[in-house]
Amino acid sequence: SAIPQPLLNAAQLVIGVSLGVRFTPAFVHTAPRWLASVAFASFFMMGICALFGWVLSQATGLHPATLLLGTAPGGIAEMAITAKVLQLGVPVVTAFQVCRLVAVLVLAEPVYRLWVARAAA
Repeated sequence: SAIPQPLLNAAQLVIGVSLGVRFTPAFVHTAPRWLASVAFASFFMMGICALFGWVLSQATGLHPATLLLGTAPGGIAEMAITAKVLQLGVPVVTAFQVCRLVAVLVLAEPVYRLWVARAAA
């Protein structure tokens, strides 16, 4: 009951075209600077998360790789699958990822409001 390969290829092409037409010449001009800032922010966040995971592993005695996956910026499903494949603590990774998601959802609005208030002052 698989979808035919030519249909999948056509769907991928349509998705690519619909994304591609959204790029303006101004975006293409500023893309290198934007990509550099995104790359820097991503590597910075990965480093902070790795450091936090390592500190937690030293404090709790849990495997550092388990806590690295638990604190990693990524999807819950991807991190849980990775933990399962690596035979690490899937429940711990899932719990950390859920806590991170809840924290982001709860704290995003207050932090944004504080940021806007400071910018206006």
